[in-house]
Amino acid sequence: MWAFKLAAFAGGAALFAWILHDSDLSAVTAILTGLGAAGIAAILANFAVGFVADVISWLLMFRSLPPTGLWLWRIWLVQMVGEALNVLTPFGSFGGEPFKALLLKRHYGVSYTEGSASLLLIQTVNSLAQVPFLLVAVGLLIHRHLLPPTLEQIILAAAIVISGFMILVLVALHSRLLAALHARLERSRWRRFDQALRVLEDIEGRLFFFMRESPRRFAASYLLAFATWMVGAVEMFLLFRFLGHPIDFTDAWLIEGIVSIARSVSFFIPAHLGFQDGAIALLGSALTGAPDMGVAIALARRARELAWSAFGLAIGGWFSLKKPLEA
Repeated sequence: MWAFKLAAFAGGAALFAWILHDSDLSAVTAILTGLGAAGIAAILANFAVGFVADVISWLLMFRSLPPTGLWLWRIWLVQMVGEALNVLTPFGSFGGEPFKALLLKRHYGVSYTEGSASLLLIQTVNSLAQVPFLLVAVGLLIHRHLLPPTLEQIILAAAIVISGFMILVLVALHSRLLAALHARLERSRWRRFDQALRVLEDIEGRLFFFMRESPRRFAASYLLAFATWMVGAVEMFLLFRFLGHPIDFTDAWLIEGIVSIARSVSFFIPAHLGFQDGAIALLGSALTGAPDMGVAIALARRARELAWSAFGLAIGGWFSLKKPLEA
């Protein structure tokens, strides 16, 4: 698994290097200098709002934690560290997500079961919220005919697969299929899968609880997750505006939605290196007619990710100096 992740990271890095090699870096640098202090502040403020929305959405997934300001602060700290590791380590979510559960256990007394379940739940909610976001983006792409027909068909197929999978997940949760499967296997010879199914059934039960017995809380989490996707479109809108090529918000939504598909397809590549940048560069160039503009937008997005991740690593350093709760 680790060898595959490293190979994928190397492939993504090679693709990213090829994108830079094929660009006029002096022109890209000139475009980026137009961002200015106001542009940088606007980009960071917009992302901060989306990040807080994501943290609140995650906090709502905990059945044992009250949605108070104190716990919002604690979850925000943990999320900062975990997302920094997701971006900066060559292992993707294998580096960040388990570390979130570890920090919750060591410093705030949240059990591994509760922490891990909440992480899987919020990933499910985020994926469900992504479906309408990317479907609108694909509709806009087909309407605009920005890309070659073959590539548009590939993107449409990927969107259908992602959406179809999430619909199946939603149907399975409503039907409690894992619980039924567990009960059936208990009466068969496949009992060696009992422990794994118990864990999955517990996660299914938690999400079922939110969807059926606490619909307002689930709806709030879902809307906040959708807002987080929208924040990405706002970031695109701001980047194009501050870099001298304003676009409509629908075009910004189009780009971010297609980028979200590229990120889903390249989930096995740490930081989605190469795929995310290639999608932004391709669509940015198609919308503006300036190839270097797309590359500049991609690099500006990477710069924001690195700056935010550096902040997260600093918080991680603070955690390393802090005594664990059990001590």
